[in-house]
Amino acid sequence: LFFEFGKLLTDPEQRQFSALFGEVEPVYGFSTGGAGEPGEAPCIDAKYAPLKEYRTNMWHSDGTPLERPPQGAILTPVEPPLLGGGTLWSSMYAAYEDLSSHYQHLLDGVEVLHSTMRTPFVREQTKTTHPAVIRDPLTGRKALFINSIYSERFVGMSERESDSLMHFIFEHVNTPEFHVGITWQPVTVAVLENRVTQHRAVDSFIGARKLRRITVLGD
Repeated sequence: LFFEFGKLLTDPEQRQFSALFGEVEPVYGFSTGGAGEPGEAPCIDAKYAPLKEYRTNMWHSDGTPLERPPQGAILTPVEPPLLGGGTLWSSMYAAYEDLSSHYQHLLDGVEVLHSTMRTPFVREQTKTTHPAVIRDPLTGRKALFINSIYSERFVGMSERESDSLMHFIFEHVNTPEFHVGITWQPVTVAVLENRVTQHRAVDSFIGARKLRRITVLGD
């Protein structure tokens, strides 16, 4: 969901708005941003956490190595880029529903190991397993829950089988027909559903790129 409030939201205003969508986390578990003013949410700042180095320019869902990944996040720019530097989202409903019935049956019921192995900037290494396909408790629709930053391997498959299937899924998520994107403006606020979408930053911009992210606790 994309909103325009006519002004740049302050941290308290963004927190108040975020609380409409669930219980706000004090701090996101894998936050890479530098702290702002005391008591404010850390910012995702491309100057201090370069997009390529921190892999935020790759398709991912936030915090999937955690037992309870965030349900959603609310993003707004503190310093939007002068040009470029947008964000893309990919629908995991669409990604699952576009698969043939053969692939759907293969993935239903399979577990995936999620870890921070490929994210050395995360100080405390974390891992857990989640289903490859989840069912949204609100809509009843199925969605893929596999992403290229944190999904390490399929449980119960050989390394060769797992790597081949992972590569296919990563390419599948990149299908343009599943995507929507925005270019950040000072008044833009984006609300993302972390369970059934993936997102990535576009690492092509001029000027600063600093976003404030507030996350909503998952189940």
